[in-house]
Amino acid sequence: MPTTHNDGLELAYQVSGEGPPLLIISGLSAERSFWALSRPLLKGFTLIEFDNRDIGKSQRAKAAYTAADMARDALAVLDASGFEKAHVIGHSMGGMIAQELAIAAPKRVNRLVLSNTIARNDLYTTEIMRLFKELRLQLDNELTFGAALTTFVLGMRTLNKIPLFAAVQQSLDAGLYQEKDAFIRQVGVCVGFDSLARIGTITAPTLAIYCDDDRLFSPAMVREVANGIPGAKLDEIIDSGHCPMVEAPENFCTTVRAFLGGN
Repeated sequence: MPTTHNDGLELAYQVSGEGPPLLIISGLSAERSFWALSRPLLKGFTLIEFDNRDIGKSQRAKAAYTAADMARDALAVLDASGFEKAHVIGHSMGGMIAQELAIAAPKRVNRLVLSNTIARNDLYTTEIMRLFKELRLQLDNELTFGAALTTFVLGMRTLNKIPLFAAVQQSLDAGLYQEKDAFIRQVGVCVGFDSLARIGTITAPTLAIYCDDDRLFSPAMVREVANGIPGAKLDEIIDSGHCPMVEAPENFCTTVRAFLGGN
């Protein structure tokens, strides 16, 4: 697997498919495999996927960092993939990173998709992130922690269809794991993020996506993102919680493709 570097950290990435380049940026504690169900539904694009620092096959950091630092990681991956410009999609924390990328390097972004993300925290999300941090610190049982986290990020409809602990165990068996300190650093990125005063400078055509059953970042918070970006469109994925690329991949990818102009 190819790698590139930023801030002295090795970043693992992959490029697949043919068509207009699409850079995919994952969220908190999510790696490239998070997009497995959506990947085949995005046929017709060259998919540029990578593991954020502190997750998957990318290197672990040694100090705190910000979404802007991670945006420079994404640009390093885009450089290494050989593309000057790409569509960009970011989910949750990845949407924060994508905002920073579009603000800092507008000429590198064609169209921008921001899924289930925010421009700033409110008291609820700040306290939820605090809860995530405390759960990770205090729970040594990976299955229990994974189940607790999953109850927040999957919608009620999805949780009524899958056995929670079995699904988490399957993920652990597949090697999906993030160390405590790495998870806490990424939570810090989410807590410290605030782009509201700056997203008005984003020039890329933008689509903001929210889900009707998202209990982490509410539709109102995604609407705030769309309202802050000139000309941004807003769309809804129904029957999904915080992770539509996992919970409703066909609806999610249809929405993304319609905006990006894929065949």
